[in-house]
Amino acid sequence: MNDQAEKLRKMASSIRRQIEVEMVNKPSSQTRVIVISSGKGGVGKSTIALNMSLVLCSYGKKVILMDADMGMANIDIMLGIVPNYTIQHVVQGRKRLKDIVIDGPAGVKIIPGGSGINELANLNDNETSRLIQELGKVDGEYDYMIIDTGAGISRNVISFLLAADDVIIVTTAEPTSLTDAYGTVKTIIRQSYAGQIYLIVNKVTNNSEGIMVAEKFRIACNKFLATDIIPIGNVVSEPVVVEGIMRQQAFTQIFPHSTATHNIVSIVNRLMAGYDMQCSDANQPGGVRKFFRKLSSIFRNKDLGVG
Repeated sequence: MNDQAEKLRKMASSIRRQIEVEMVNKPSSQTRVIVISSGKGGVGKSTIALNMSLVLCSYGKKVILMDADMGMANIDIMLGIVPNYTIQHVVQGRKRLKDIVIDGPAGVKIIPGGSGINELANLNDNETSRLIQELGKVDGEYDYMIIDTGAGISRNVISFLLAADDVIIVTTAEPTSLTDAYGTVKTIIRQSYAGQIYLIVNKVTNNSEGIMVAEKFRIACNKFLATDIIPIGNVVSEPVVVEGIMRQQAFTQIFPHSTATHNIVSIVNRLMAGYDMQCSDANQPGGVRKFFRKLSSIFRNKDLGVG
């Protein structure tokens, strides 16, 4: 009996010390995690993720951009960067997070993803704990973590969306793109996603078209899904966007006075203004550590209703 009581005391003492350490190390501010996705590929999602990140940096915000598109990881390609390591090396315990982070333009930091994203869904408890500990080190160090996922409603993509503080869905005005974007929103709403969903309409002919398409989409989501999404802007289709991709540079940096750049700036301004209005504790960012804990929990849930 005495031995058992001593073991309980040691266990309680260990738990207390762990809590004290976590309280001391808890950041005073937490990183807001935004996941950007789309219903189908080819809508310019990664281009928007990159350029939004750079505009946020230009405002003095600290941003870390994670490429979580396991099939078509291309943030590094868009910038002409060849990463030596990816998130896969962290998952396998071969590298620390600081070893794989790439310095991008304007101060943005980049976490290369690639095939390592697929491994996140199959981690054991020790691997999950190690990854969360590593990724949690950036909590509070950055104002925003922008995560660029794959397109569609695969299990990995939906898991990332459900774990996010906020979701941005990118679509174009094409009917197939809008239908697939609606399907993505419908899927996460059915899984009781509680965060805010934003909409960006890309590759529009002009701003008027973007506003009209976004409003129709918003009304449809409100009527048939009983959810309020927030359209935060559109990006016009301009040669400067393609030129930036061909030159492996962000168009907001090489064409700062273009209409597309002004569109991205407006989107970022609206996004930041929306955050300023969400001042209650319920709407505060959960942070990177909480995001990946939730992501791990969702991965372990076998009934997401997606393939």
